[in-house]
Amino acid sequence: MLEAHSPADTLSAWLDDLESRHAQPIQLGLERVRACALQLGVASKSAAVIITVAGTNGKGSTVAALEAIYCSAGFRVASYTSPHLLVFNERIRIHQMLVSDEVICAAFRTLQACPLSQALTYFERVTLAALLIFKAHALDVILLEVGMGGRLDATNFMDADLSIITTVDFDHQQWLGDTRDAIGYEKAGILRANKPAIYADLHCPDSVITYARENDVPLICLGKDYFIHVTANDTFELQGPLKENLFSLTRPRLNLKAAAAALVATQQLQHVLPVEPLHYVHAMQKVFIQGRQQCLGGRIKTVLDVAHNPQAVALLANFILEQAPSGCVHAVFSGLKDKDLCGLIEPMKQVVDVWYPTLLKGARASSERLLRAAFSSTKTVFTHCFHDPVAAFQAAMGVAQPGDWVVVYGSFLTVGAVIEADLILEE
Repeated sequence: MLEAHSPADTLSAWLDDLESRHAQPIQLGLERVRACALQLGVASKSAAVIITVAGTNGKGSTVAALEAIYCSAGFRVASYTSPHLLVFNERIRIHQMLVSDEVICAAFRTLQACPLSQALTYFERVTLAALLIFKAHALDVILLEVGMGGRLDATNFMDADLSIITTVDFDHQQWLGDTRDAIGYEKAGILRANKPAIYADLHCPDSVITYARENDVPLICLGKDYFIHVTANDTFELQGPLKENLFSLTRPRLNLKAAAAALVATQQLQHVLPVEPLHYVHAMQKVFIQGRQQCLGGRIKTVLDVAHNPQAVALLANFILEQAPSGCVHAVFSGLKDKDLCGLIEPMKQVVDVWYPTLLKGARASSERLLRAAFSSTKTVFTHCFHDPVAAFQAAMGVAQPGDWVVVYGSFLTVGAVIEADLILEE
């Protein structure tokens, strides 16, 4: 166990220590984290407006859009997201800036001094560390991204002033249930009575609608209460319930449904956090998040996408189909062993010409045996399994021709390794 101010008091040492504490990294429930939060003085409602974002996909993009809007409007904004792509500090941001190693270590030291913290999981500890950091700042808005599910997630001991559910689809079924209604119910647990909530996708599950009705939650749904209309000249319109135009803005470099949910959310909170039209314009022009259908390169295009569940992979496949590459599509792929590997391969079969499966580092990485079994089950052919994503990416780039695409996807670890290697050239 680390001692405060010990020679090993570096962020990497703290994280190694946290990762070694629990053989079972996920333990759902709010009792532990709430009790510790009370001891630390971060359990009570702060003066800042709290927006909590849950959902199978699109959470990070939604937080990024909210962050961009409120920072453009001059508000003091803190964001807590997970997982990270390159460095842990991405998870805790203030005014869109990563919090320093020193500040995070100080929060971990404070947390370690709390006796109740010893029973916490990795995610619970990091959540409380983020809230300790936020407590030291005068903030207008706190954006919280749910780690998994919602109802029993560590972020949910905080009462949100507005909640967003981005999508409901299949992921983490062993924890959340194996139907959309069951998963939707878990995510609906972040909703609060008499506080607005947004469902940012079409076909809201009945469980979410029922939960909102039974708990007096005003629920705003895409396709019923607001609409997205893509127009010419790379712009889009956000329309109200009668298809009246509310906004006409530059199409951002992220998921449109996520951007639209952020716009609707900020409109709901105009009475406490007023945003001017020009702030929206600036935000949509600037907002960006790495690894979400991120396109780079020239004659050989590279696409980076952290898609790690079947819904996200299907969206990636549709994106490639819409773009209609003139050449071959090469896919660098790996997923974690607790994911639906077949479900990550199947949607891409229609667009991928050559596969480059790769191993990953870490306890959750899939073995070569698991990868081969998934490719066999989906009747998908490859010639070689690479030892790491960088080697796989280099192999793909080595044979790709002008007009070809190299797509890197399957997990944050897969995409992060390629970005970190800094091998992608923009022409």
